[in-house]
Amino acid sequence: MLSSLPRPRTGRGRLAAAIGGGLVVIAGGTWLLLVTGPQPGDHAPMAICAADGFTLRADVDADGHLDEINEGTSSVVFRRDDHRTAVRVDDARGFWQKLRGASKEDMSTRGAFGDFDGDGYLDLAVFYSQRDEGDSTRDNMVVHEVHYGPLARDLSSDRIGTIRIGSSSFVYEARAIDTNHDGRAELEVFQSGGDGSVSRYLGRQDRGGVSVSREDTDAYGVADRPYREPDALGYGACEDR
Repeated sequence: MLSSLPRPRTGRGRLAAAIGGGLVVIAGGTWLLLVTGPQPGDHAPMAICAADGFTLRADVDADGHLDEINEGTSSVVFRRDDHRTAVRVDDARGFWQKLRGASKEDMSTRGAFGDFDGDGYLDLAVFYSQRDEGDSTRDNMVVHEVHYGPLARDLSSDRIGTIRIGSSSFVYEARAIDTNHDGRAELEVFQSGGDGSVSRYLGRQDRGGVSVSREDTDAYGVADRPYREPDALGYGACEDR
């Protein structure tokens, strides 16, 4: 009859168990880092306002100072005392993401600033994709993700969610809009449909990222996609705050 008593652990077994336990602790700690929210400056959210139709003012890095977001050029001017630092959406791509696109021609970054998850901090949706070759699409999208605020001064974030989108063709433009006026931004994406066409899709916060729907799609020519409506997010004017 076989004994039912557990076999004693050897030194190697005890070491493996200890390492395994350590990995669980490390993994748990990493998970806590990923979900513990606001950074980098840990200041409470400040009101976002519109300086004009293409310029927002918001505390992007949560340091207690309003920064300036130019949606026309997809750039941020960080302000601290008398210092101003300009950062473009291109800088939001990480080292490996830049490396993956370095060998390819006609890669372009597109971004949209808006509070997608409704926590009061401004987030950044980023696409990095390859332009069409003539009327033929190139299915090469290296980056499709949301950096949740507060953002660091290179527009990076420890909290990153994927943008679930059905095609990897070129993204002409990304915009943050508030279609249902609930104070939470939706993501409007204008993406190549091939043969000189552009398709418009709408994405919403979903399962830790943004899901872009392919239902109710609108199609346009490259040159006649809708003009961006000023104050599409409904922020009040800065002079009124």
